[in-house]
Amino acid sequence: MAIETVGKYQIHLLAYEVPGTTKWDAFLTMSRFDDATQDFVNVVEKEPVAAHSWDSYDDAIEAARRFANAMIRERGD
Repeated sequence: MAIETVGKYQIHLLAYEVPGTTKWDAFLTMSRFDDATQDFVNVVEKEPVAAHSWDSYDDAIEAARRFANAMIRERGD
């Protein structure tokens, strides 16, 4: 797991090994800091980033990172 901050977002990049294989699934948990409440608000919780798996842990984490950044750009924050 990797935790990164992008602007007002805290992103948790997760990768889990698929049982019985050497593949990795990527997931994303993301929170956004809310100025009004001075706290983080959950945006997504352990959302899978794709329907397929990756060959390595690092590849899965990078896929989750790309997914998170695309989501942030789409939100326009």
